[in-house]
Amino acid sequence: MTNETYCNLAQMKMFCTNFATLLLLLVSNALAQEGMITVRVTNESGSPITNAVVQAGVATVIKPGWGWGAGHPNTAKSLSDTNGICVLQGNGNGGSVGIGVRKDGYYGSSGYLVVFTNLVGLVNKKWQPWNPTVNVILKPIGDPIPMYVKSFGDRSIPGRGEPIGLDLMAGDWVAPHGKGKTSDFVLQYIVQSEGTIETRYGSVRTADRTLIVTFSNEGDGVKAVQVPLQGGSALRLPPLASENGYTTNVVKRAVKDQNGLHSDIQEDQNYFFRVRTMKDDKDNIVSALYGKIYGDFRFDERGRVAFTYFLNPTPNDRNVEFDPAKNLFTNLSSREQVHEP
Repeated sequence: MTNETYCNLAQMKMFCTNFATLLLLLVSNALAQEGMITVRVTNESGSPITNAVVQAGVATVIKPGWGWGAGHPNTAKSLSDTNGICVLQGNGNGGSVGIGVRKDGYYGSSGYLVVFTNLVGLVNKKWQPWNPTVNVILKPIGDPIPMYVKSFGDRSIPGRGEPIGLDLMAGDWVAPHGKGKTSDFVLQYIVQSEGTIETRYGSVRTADRTLIVTFSNEGDGVKAVQVPLQGGSALRLPPLASENGYTTNVVKRAVKDQNGLHSDIQEDQNYFFRVRTMKDDKDNIVSALYGKIYGDFRFDERGRVAFTYFLNPTPNDRNVEFDPAKNLFTNLSSREQVHEP
């Protein structure tokens, strides 16, 4: 072997070693991209909350070859200070961080997501925006009460086009379709048209369907309340149902055509409701039951309706803060149970 050949081999070996080291450094840096966030924790009045537990989960993309469930959670946790401020810093290569906050005496608040838009630095990589502030409001646990609470789902409305009563205390359709006696909600599923049209991609089934929710008594109704889906308290709505502002019906429509399904069902839509209303001769409400619905009224092409309702059985009591350990329904299936307040 000539000296020239030996030198070439040595240079090649050194190059390979350096290249492997560079790859290792790149992988290490890819898994160590740094992010920082500031979380400000307050009550509903804006006053800071001290010693709240703030936790952030930093997204990390699974490396090739790791397999599902490999790796380890990448989290950071600390306490808010006397100003309600908590600064968290963590590493991850996923470009986002999820935030949750809890404290004894308050409902937990979670689902906050910060998405980073850029990355700077070749070695000490930092996600941008650097150190954004996330405001989190904690709601106090007040007076949770027993309620009739049920996830009413995948139940076909009996009789297409026919108004059918639903008894919220029985959790069932009224007789003769079920065991209910009082029509708290009256649901009607209407199919305006169904058919097939030909497109350049082949035959497409079309339909125009509507779900109508009405009520039995003058003064009954719903009040829509929109709540952002991303980030918020486990107690989604205020603890007291509204006293006024109820409307007499809800109409939800879904149209399926060659461009897909178009629906006005809104997942960020929630409701207060009032049922079993009785009035005096001066049109004043003397008795009524109040409740709430988490999410919107949903339905599918087979006429199956789904929604989650909370009913306070005490007349004129507008408290709708539910104690999940005291559901007045017993023997609910796992799909019907509700664990939110």
